[in-house]
Amino acid sequence: MFRKVLVAALLQVAGVSIVCAQETARFKEINKAFLSPNSKTVLIASHRGTHNDFPENSMAAFKRGIELGIDVLELDVRHTKDDSLVVMHDGSVDRTTNGTGKVSDLTFEEVRKLRLKFNGKLTDEQVPTLEEALRLAKGKILVDLDIKTPRVPQIMKVVDRTQTVNTTMFFLGRGEYAKMVKEQNAGIRTLVRTHRAADIDSLFAITKTEAVHIDPSHNTVEVTSKIKKNGGRVWINALGETDKKAAAGDLEAYGELLKNGANMVQTDYPALLMKYLKSKNLYYN
Repeated sequence: MFRKVLVAALLQVAGVSIVCAQETARFKEINKAFLSPNSKTVLIASHRGTHNDFPENSMAAFKRGIELGIDVLELDVRHTKDDSLVVMHDGSVDRTTNGTGKVSDLTFEEVRKLRLKFNGKLTDEQVPTLEEALRLAKGKILVDLDIKTPRVPQIMKVVDRTQTVNTTMFFLGRGEYAKMVKEQNAGIRTLVRTHRAADIDSLFAITKTEAVHIDPSHNTVEVTSKIKKNGGRVWINALGETDKKAAAGDLEAYGELLKNGANMVQTDYPALLMKYLKSKNLYYN
């Protein structure tokens, strides 16, 4: 049902302009690598910000990610009852805040009064708006928007208003959705989810995308080579067992994940992944 609503929403989008943000030297380096899929540099995406140090999806977690010098902040976008766009992973506020209820059933004012938890303890951190997160990241670090709302037209407007079209990528479930977004604004970058090797051919027959999310089931040299040949970065998750092994001291677990050519990794431990990549000369020059 969500996907049908998403498609309907995308079809209603009006075109938005492309405006480049002012960029730091570090951002230029990240952006150059991102747009060079055959570069040996493996990019690091930090899951929900640096949530092992600060509340997940918080401004503090995003600031720390920028300070660490990683490449991508992954964050989750939802809408409130009055259609404000906020950063929240779960459909409800129960787990991560001192409140209760669905995000979509609460007004922005109600959500804003809440405080985020960290390791079970309440903090002073508020639930960020999408706009706040993008303005923080603007021209400093890439942002992966994990879209958990059909309000895609509104997201596009926020990206346009904040002039962060070259800072963001839209994580979408199918090539058709990426095509729809790009038809409205060719400058928008996309990350498209795939579930099997056969999805790769059908994806690139529909549209171009800057990155492709693959699973262990089709993490093969053939698949990664095909994605790069078509101009895309190869995104894979270290979340779960790979990260657990690395956190326990086995950094070579990252090497096992990367052996077939994936070159963009989402992790819960960005500092550990950076340490590994630098040790293997896989993180910039």
